[in-house]
Amino acid sequence: MRILVMAAAFVVSSFVVAQDLPAQETITQQAPDGTALVADFYAAPNDEKEAPAIIALHMLNSQRAAYAPIIPDLRAAGYALLNVDMRGHGDSGGARDWDAAIADIADWIAWLETEGHLNQSGLAIMGASIGANVAIISCAESALCAGAIALSPGLDYRGVKPESALVDGLADGTALLVAAAADSSSATAIRQMFLNAKGAVTARMYNGRAHGTRLFDSDYDSLSGLITLWLNEQFQSDES
Repeated sequence: MRILVMAAAFVVSSFVVAQDLPAQETITQQAPDGTALVADFYAAPNDEKEAPAIIALHMLNSQRAAYAPIIPDLRAAGYALLNVDMRGHGDSGGARDWDAAIADIADWIAWLETEGHLNQSGLAIMGASIGANVAIISCAESALCAGAIALSPGLDYRGVKPESALVDGLADGTALLVAAAADSSSATAIRQMFLNAKGAVTARMYNGRAHGTRLFDSDYDSLSGLITLWLNEQFQSDES
């Protein structure tokens, strides 16, 4: 099933009002090549280990703090969140190596599983810009991942090409693709990926040109609400 929603949305604010973040645990683990990788883990309400978990991946030249606007909403909706600094960004070390970054996500999934956060609860991976491409590929490569959320993905960001992972790797999976219409490369990418997808893909197009996590900088149509609603649909359907 494929769902395409065209959103005629108007920017009514140029910033997101800061919210108090819930308590988190900062996790550092070492990649096989010795690189120190850092993420913040936000437990689900009441430390419920049966809650589904979300992994969040930022844009190029960004860091995990970019997801601050949506963290309270995800936790209020009952999700645990692992908010990752990809290698070469934020507090994580190493050079910017995207093949290695994709391998790192498999290690973060293993951490969630080892810590008991992926029993039968479910996992989704969310990313923005090149992080969206990494999210799609990483989800397609993991049997534990129920679906990917891609904010402003591209057909080819620095050699990271997600289309085959979406079309074939997630043929039995799900994805939410989001872009702004005037963000031409991402708008083109989600149109093409949507048309070629075999799985249950939803695409949403907003007015404007905001890219990646900068989509949170406007109040049009509540991107946070779109994401949490999509997540609820995936995990509730898994339980039924």
